[in-house]
Amino acid sequence: MKKVILCLLGGVLANCQIFAQQTPATTSTSTTTATPAPAPPAEQKVTVYGFLRNDVYYNSRRNLDLRDGVLDVYPLDATNLPTRTGTTLTANPNDDANAVPQLGYSAIVTRLGVRMGGISAFGAKISGTLETDFFGITNGTGGSGSGTENLLRLRHAFVAMDWTKNQLMIGQYWNPNFIPKCFPGTANFSTGIPFNPFSFVPQVRLTHKLGKEMSLMGMIFGYDLAGFSPAGTFAVGSGVDAQKYSTTPAFAAQLGYENKKFLATVGFEGNTLTPKITDTKNTSTGVYGGTGTGNVQKNIGSSLFTLNLLAFAKLTTDKVTMKFHTTYGQSYTQYVGMGGFAEYRDATTGEWKYSAQNQLNMWGEFISTKSKKVQPAVFVGYLQNLGLSNAISSSSVRAGTLAFQGRGISTGTGRTFDNLLRIAPRIDFYSGKMKLALEYELSIMKWADIDGNVPNADGSLPTSISFKASTSSLGRAFDATNGRVAAVMVYNF
Repeated sequence: MKKVILCLLGGVLANCQIFAQQTPATTSTSTTTATPAPAPPAEQKVTVYGFLRNDVYYNSRRNLDLRDGVLDVYPLDATNLPTRTGTTLTANPNDDANAVPQLGYSAIVTRLGVRMGGISAFGAKISGTLETDFFGITNGTGGSGSGTENLLRLRHAFVAMDWTKNQLMIGQYWNPNFIPKCFPGTANFSTGIPFNPFSFVPQVRLTHKLGKEMSLMGMIFGYDLAGFSPAGTFAVGSGVDAQKYSTTPAFAAQLGYENKKFLATVGFEGNTLTPKITDTKNTSTGVYGGTGTGNVQKNIGSSLFTLNLLAFAKLTTDKVTMKFHTTYGQSYTQYVGMGGFAEYRDATTGEWKYSAQNQLNMWGEFISTKSKKVQPAVFVGYLQNLGLSNAISSSSVRAGTLAFQGRGISTGTGRTFDNLLRIAPRIDFYSGKMKLALEYELSIMKWADIDGNVPNADGSLPTSISFKASTSSLGRAFDATNGRVAAVMVYNF
């Protein structure tokens, strides 16, 4: 199989080189007629680019991670929490199974891309990009090692059409919250995950220049959710299903300002999900979710709308580069982020109900650029679980149906994240086409029991649940801390 892949890649590269070296057809130079000679056809330019990358890392604690552990998302919760009986906590004598260090090596981030351009169509300059790497699209059992690591995945595949004041881009590219001109330069391939939204989505994007420094971008797009952690899947089978069955494209808009030193943008995005498409309904009572005689299958149109707000800024000078990025809203699971939504059956009608979880994400980065060869930098990220938009009354939930779909919150374990803090200083060394990066990443995830599961001081349970972390001493709060040391070598071509 490897030989076949190598042969195919070799053939593609060879054809690209041959195609790039083609010259325009010879045109007539006759002077016997006043009719000008036709212009030679535009020459298509093809450029092959990419890099070879090797990662070595050490973690002091187990994490939710992706693909050979190259991308760590957050430190895992303790497995030896105290036992709670009523309002009494009893110490657990077992060891914490997640308090185990790891050492890993990988080259799967290695990337290969092709850029095309130099031609015109529909009165516009045409360019395109096709990009892949060896990161794969699924995790192995236990998080790494037995999935699709080392296999190709599609990163970018788009065509851009540029007129004087407008650009139309169609294809797969970064999600609207990932900003190519303002993203974390961490040595860790996480690129700021889960604080910075990360994914590639099929889209139609139109950007209009309002002036020399202002622009307005609008787009419609669909989510590509299946390629990330299984913890992020939705109830129909995958996030892709939840997006497809809504039959409503997601949308986004951004207003931006940019000059040579400063970049700033504000924007929003909205998305409609349809987590379930079929159900049962009793023909006599009209109640959903029953079994047996009198119940028939019905197609349903349950849906949930989520909204995200975005703001970012970047300052670039001769001595420093500073970046800041924040998002506030819902539905970050598809961006390899935290949170998701709660679902349950109504206690009276049996119909499925949904409530989105709110979240604040922010990060900043400072890079010293005094030297072109040695550049120290630091990344700081923080996110906070703000709970459901509307707390769910326990009396409105049919017993046994409440569940949370997403990442970092589980009705099965009764645990949730409260916040995550990450501080990651690094030093980047540059020499020609080579880069060496050394980084220490400290991540602290605060875990606790979900608020509605923790008894009050009198032993009674709360009457509602918001999926926030409990602040009670009975909430068994735990700070999961991981120290990650990473060394990365990159050869760009």
